[in-house]
Amino acid sequence: MKKIIIEKELLHQISQGDEAAFSILFYAYLGNLQPFILKLTRSVADTEEVIQETFMRLWMGRDKLAEVHSLSAWIYTVAANECYKYLKKRSSRANGVTALGKADEVSGDGYSALDGLQLKEVKRLVAEAVGRLPEQRRRIYQMSRDEGMKIVEIAERLAISPNTVKNTLVVSLRFIRQYLADRGHEL
Repeated sequence: MKKIIIEKELLHQISQGDEAAFSILFYAYLGNLQPFILKLTRSVADTEEVIQETFMRLWMGRDKLAEVHSLSAWIYTVAANECYKYLKKRSSRANGVTALGKADEVSGDGYSALDGLQLKEVKRLVAEAVGRLPEQRRRIYQMSRDEGMKIVEIAERLAISPNTVKNTLVVSLRFIRQYLADRGHEL
């Protein structure tokens, strides 16, 4: 009970713009958030980026902190959402790099022939991994990546919930990443 009262007071102070209270909150949760986010990102640099975004979002939305009932649950939810957004953005950049591998020639635009070969190899391995997915996962993955359909569109077409589509994509991407990592290609 005492912890809840202290958290409420801390949140109230932060909502009033108290930077010292925000610093207390930051250091109170940093040690627990780092391993949580690192497990998701698998990168120290990405983890630092997500933590920064998490606390920036908290500070920018500090006027809404009075409505928070469970500080810990709320911070972890914000961190998970920021991690998801960050990984999605990173994945989009990786897809852009993969798209470069579609060209048969790699010229003087900063990519060597070796880079082009590596991109082709990764593309081949991704296709191989997708081929090993169970039929429903493969279908959802292909609708999302190859056909460019949004989660809601896939859900409507397959008559399943958007959460099922989202979870299926997460599992599929995790499998593909692991498949690539097992073959010496970290994304």
